[in-house]
Amino acid sequence: MSRTCNLPRDHVVVIGSSVAGLCAAKLLSEHFARVTLYERDHLPDTPVNRGAIPQGDHVHLLMARGAEELEKVFPGLLAAMTAEGVPVVQNQPESIHFTAGGHVLGTGQVLESNFTAYVPSRAQLEWQIRSRVNQIPTVTIVERGVSEPVFDPVAGRVTGVVLDDGETVPADLVVDASGRGSRLPTWLQQWGFGRPREDSVKIGVTYASQRVRIPAGQMAEKMVLVSAPHDRPLGMGMLFHEDAIWTVTAFGVAKAEPPNDFPGICDLADTVLPPHISAALRSGEPVGQMNFHRYPTSKWRRYDKMDRLPEGIFPFGDAVASLNPTFGQGVTMTALQAANLREALAGGVDGLARRLIRRTARTTLPVWLMNSVADIEAHGAQGPRPKWYGPMFGLFDQFLGAAETDPVLAEWFLRRTSLLDSVWMTPPPRIIGRAVRTNMRQWMAEKSRRRDDVDQPAVTGSGTGS
Repeated sequence: MSRTCNLPRDHVVVIGSSVAGLCAAKLLSEHFARVTLYERDHLPDTPVNRGAIPQGDHVHLLMARGAEELEKVFPGLLAAMTAEGVPVVQNQPESIHFTAGGHVLGTGQVLESNFTAYVPSRAQLEWQIRSRVNQIPTVTIVERGVSEPVFDPVAGRVTGVVLDDGETVPADLVVDASGRGSRLPTWLQQWGFGRPREDSVKIGVTYASQRVRIPAGQMAEKMVLVSAPHDRPLGMGMLFHEDAIWTVTAFGVAKAEPPNDFPGICDLADTVLPPHISAALRSGEPVGQMNFHRYPTSKWRRYDKMDRLPEGIFPFGDAVASLNPTFGQGVTMTALQAANLREALAGGVDGLARRLIRRTARTTLPVWLMNSVADIEAHGAQGPRPKWYGPMFGLFDQFLGAAETDPVLAEWFLRRTSLLDSVWMTPPPRIIGRAVRTNMRQWMAEKSRRRDDVDQPAVTGSGTGS
């Protein structure tokens, strides 16, 4: 027989203390009398990576939009991270080296607007947020696991949770922030609601990461991101963190294996990075052991397509959508869900789950499509392939080619990949026209160079024979 803990009503239970769970706890504490956050893993008192976050040892980027949204949830967060030494990187050529689809963007270009990214380690970011949640009097973080929610079939709603030890905790609302391994689809099926449709793309990503101490003054950049182009399934990321140590990650897509040791990462850097960056990496000293992680599939659980949902529970964070991590959007997409939750809460608690799920679908759809086109067309990932994917990717690749030499086009792209502007990647006519004109000028210049090479008379040496 289970034991019941008598907590006051108007109580929220959050399952999981990731960035998503912490954001949910903070926002819901402003509308409910009490919030209890349950986490099965041990939560450290210092910024060290947790075993339950296997991807935490690899590159993590807090994009400009993500930084803006997290600051709204936790005022003062960005200043506190900066005080701890977290690098602040603006979109200046001397700070960033960025290559998308084999095209180098931003290098040597002067962009009109500045947008700022922050480069905390995953452990630092989560610790900073958890410290703030711990200071909220009405929020309690408990290191205990949740076995399952309690569903009342008569009321048609979730009324609490059962902990791993059998204790039942009543709740007016349960938030499933347990990550991509969420069991909510199974629970919904058991309760008679059916499972949500699951959209997926088999991306076959493998990470290999090494922390490296690079001597000061070797390179000006603090952020190096090189996506895998369509003719090479390998890419790299280098981020400078608050402890003055770089996290260097090599990754393979479409089941390609990255290097498995530091010399191999340096060899890859020689082929994909500018010489001064690869030389700086080779001058570095590895710190600790290499870490490996596999991420086989991007998933989006389409709760927005379900006809019926129970009251009293909703999914949040990666429990809804987990995208290809090589695009660096994970934390920022969670921050967008936090913005959606804040807006949904403004309409009251009644109907909250349905409003949130619809808002999250609207912000997820364009990013999902953008990533799917790139994954499937560039690297042969396995997933649905509408006929328009191929032409769209071809136009996209031509656009990136023009953006290499046109700062206006580069800025348009970078602001969208940072999720600052509309994440719909369909450019307006003026941008399309500019890209066409830029590509035409480049094509004509290249044609002129080839003609000059043909017309140039051969130069032969003179001398005497014997």
